[in-house]
Amino acid sequence: MKIIPQISVFDYSEIEILGDLERCKLLIENVPDEKIIHKLIEIRGKGRNEYPVIAVWNSILIMPLLECSTVEQLRRELSRNRDLRKLCGFNDYDYYFGKNKLVPPPKAYTNMIKNLKKIEPLLKECFNELREFMYENLKDFGKDVGEDGKIFLSKAKSLNQNGNYNDGRCDMDADFTIKENYYKDRKTGESKVKKKTYFGYRYHLLADVNYELPIEYTVTKASCGEREQFKKHIEMLPEEKVEIIDTASADKGYDSKVMIEFLKEKGIKPIIDIRNHWSEEDTKQYKGTDIVYTYNGKVSIVDDNGEIIPLKYLGYDKIKNTLRYRYQNKVYSIDINYDKRIFTPIARDSKKWKKLYNKRTSLERINGRMDRDFNLENHKVRGLKKATVIIDIMMIGMMALAKGHILNNHPEKIRKLKST
Repeated sequence: MKIIPQISVFDYSEIEILGDLERCKLLIENVPDEKIIHKLIEIRGKGRNEYPVIAVWNSILIMPLLECSTVEQLRRELSRNRDLRKLCGFNDYDYYFGKNKLVPPPKAYTNMIKNLKKIEPLLKECFNELREFMYENLKDFGKDVGEDGKIFLSKAKSLNQNGNYNDGRCDMDADFTIKENYYKDRKTGESKVKKKTYFGYRYHLLADVNYELPIEYTVTKASCGEREQFKKHIEMLPEEKVEIIDTASADKGYDSKVMIEFLKEKGIKPIIDIRNHWSEEDTKQYKGTDIVYTYNGKVSIVDDNGEIIPLKYLGYDKIKNTLRYRYQNKVYSIDINYDKRIFTPIARDSKKWKKLYNKRTSLERINGRMDRDFNLENHKVRGLKKATVIIDIMMIGMMALAKGHILNNHPEKIRKLKST
């Protein structure tokens, strides 16, 4: 049998492990979790302490970063990585002397999750403290925001046909929702819709679209309406933080007259894509004039020959609350209150509106990091409380890593979760 005396120079496993340790250390060191730890120790009381509360909490904190979707995966990772155990705070000496096992048993993590459900408001308070750090250290943080939601599945199944709530395999908190994806048939060019059913939960996220960091979030059943959560996020923010917001973007799923009016009342410029509800006519006349407009805010004028000519957008008049357009050296004003859903402070047909709306893709990138880097797509849960705790931990992790990069004078890395 041939013995390999050393690791191949082309084996990068050691480098990858070092990268994981660096990221985990950065995360643990920058989480303001003193209140959480103090409360967990208080709940434990004077019971057995083979596995310290701080060590178990730290291991759960880095669980998403290690892409572990189950406790068994986390325990396996800890058992094979001595440096990771040391980083979390576990003591291997007790194992060598036969006092306890190398890593905590599943029951220890089950109890920890139960306790975290009880003190979930402290997890949100921890996130809010990290958010405050961003407001203080990032220029114009919270000025341009965006809203989006993400569905993640339940680990269990729905109620059985008899509606038996005593069936432990079912999830009594989750529910069904149908997601519609619209696309065009390549052969016929016709618009079609593809429907898919999901059973689980949805997290709703309000984020800064420039820095791609979360500002506010909630976790609900999958069927919960997105517009209501958008309004709730704005209302949850302190008044001084709402005053910072200049624009708020969202896709056409959030489009409604009520939503736009709500944002305007808060002094926020809505950048929300619009759904086409017009069926019979392509344009509407503005106040009996020669000016006409389309459902997506394109403003034109009809000349004496009946030709429709687009007007040139000049900007928003804040004093008169009107949109200004020009045609042949003459300026026309459009009252944005005439059709509140179509006419917004930043005209829908302007380059500025398109530029701001394109920033909303940062929400898609955040969702991608949650799926890819924090393994949310494989992290199935059972119960709304546990789902909320899981999202809390992921959001705290994302913000803590960003905080670490800022303190280390690497603000360009605040969006990175995979490498430091």
